[in-house]
Amino acid sequence: MNWSSVKVERKQLYLASDGGVSSVSTARAALQTAEIVKISLFVNKSFDEQVDELGELTRGVPHFCFMLRGDEPTLVWDLYLAREHLEPMIQQELIRSDFDYLIWPENNLQMPPSLLLFDMDSTFIEIEVIDELARQHKVGEKVAAVTEAAMRGELDFAESLISRVACLSGLGVEAIEQIASRLPVSKGVPELVEKAHTNHSKIAIVSGGFKPFVEKLKHDMGLYRVHANQLEVNNDQLTGRVSGDIVDAQAKAVFLEELCQALEITLGQSMAIGDGANDLKMMEKAGFNLAYRAKPKVQATANGRINNTHLGWLAAVFDW
Repeated sequence: MNWSSVKVERKQLYLASDGGVSSVSTARAALQTAEIVKISLFVNKSFDEQVDELGELTRGVPHFCFMLRGDEPTLVWDLYLAREHLEPMIQQELIRSDFDYLIWPENNLQMPPSLLLFDMDSTFIEIEVIDELARQHKVGEKVAAVTEAAMRGELDFAESLISRVACLSGLGVEAIEQIASRLPVSKGVPELVEKAHTNHSKIAIVSGGFKPFVEKLKHDMGLYRVHANQLEVNNDQLTGRVSGDIVDAQAKAVFLEELCQALEITLGQSMAIGDGANDLKMMEKAGFNLAYRAKPKVQATANGRINNTHLGWLAAVFDW
């Protein structure tokens, strides 16, 4: 199909096939299949560039429905296609495309999540806090190398955390206060949090990092709940140990379940967003999940990714 000649109206559903483009009332009737998948695509390019790239992306799909939402530059393309065509499109075209995307849960093609649960380090914020603490203590390179390997899933997270925290023994608590006072949130986070609040969705953080930092973000941004590890302190210095149970991949998944129970929502109404291997368990449980500038292992299994745009785009995806 020649996409260069396509003229579409916002929020109008269309059927695209070899015969061209025509408006339709429902995707299910137009595609004549019960197994429909919805994938939202978004990229920071001009409309014409997006149309060209969309043509390349869908050239192997015989027919599908689509809807265009938003205003330039924040456009969102919702594609509705038979499940059998989704995986080939991802593996053959989307994996190389500049489009970021989100696949919606099978039983929910319209309703945004009621809860968004974020990892903190390199996701909700731009930095790895433990690496910043290590730099303050002159052990930055040693700790950063372990952090990177742990996030790739090459090391057991709990063991790696214990070894990294041990390197911080003797660091003064003023370092925590200094870093917490200037946490750089990821691009688009303030807009997403504001839109989520306006639309009655909760934002929470669960982190393999540390409580002073998630608590600061909770206070400053009005987040619902946060959960992280507690650094042990004695005489205003870190002892090099963690107090209590370590927040690992399983603990993150349990926290997601606890939040859903507290909010009286299903796991299908939740979204988990992360970048590292220790985020995979909570991502598997959530109805929506997204890999944010993530390690290859996470991107390979997630139902969405953000590599080229930013987290604020999710507000447009959810029509907030």
